[in-house]
Amino acid sequence: MKQLACRTHFSLGRLLMALVVAGSVGLAPAVQAQEFGRLQEMKDRSNVAYFYHAAPGEATVQVSVWGAPRPGIYEVSDTTALDELVTMAGGIPLEPRPENQKRPEITVRLYRPKATGRTLLFEAPFEEILSGEEQFEGLKDSDILVVETVEQTQFTWRDALSFSSTALSLGLLVVRIIDIRG
Repeated sequence: MKQLACRTHFSLGRLLMALVVAGSVGLAPAVQAQEFGRLQEMKDRSNVAYFYHAAPGEATVQVSVWGAPRPGIYEVSDTTALDELVTMAGGIPLEPRPENQKRPEITVRLYRPKATGRTLLFEAPFEEILSGEEQFEGLKDSDILVVETVEQTQFTWRDALSFSSTALSLGLLVVRIIDIRG
């Protein structure tokens, strides 16, 4: 008999909980997601991609990232390292390359706006940043991180063929003009 009373009490408890939940769902106001950081401010000012990478309540800075696969404004912890920020922005824009082609030179620059313009605070090849030789700490609001990729071009036999065919065409054109006048 005691078991039956416990089961009935447990079932009544479940039923009561279900009724409370069902009743409150219809009466509760619509819930809206909390917007982190200064997202609404950015939405009002521009239509730029905005990324938030920080724990709630953590001190953050807004940094513009240019030249990465996912450029935009990143709101990150003020202790974020440059290599972490570049990773958040999609890493380095590398394309597949043939075996004989050299690797592109990738330079990372950090600018900070001043009253008189922008000041270059940091510049280093990305390989030095990855190896730990070069580090920069202390990102601040409105900093601009620029990732520049410069492809190294080599003079190939195709370039030589193109150059020689252009020179030959110009030479034939000059001979023809001289023949017409002469």
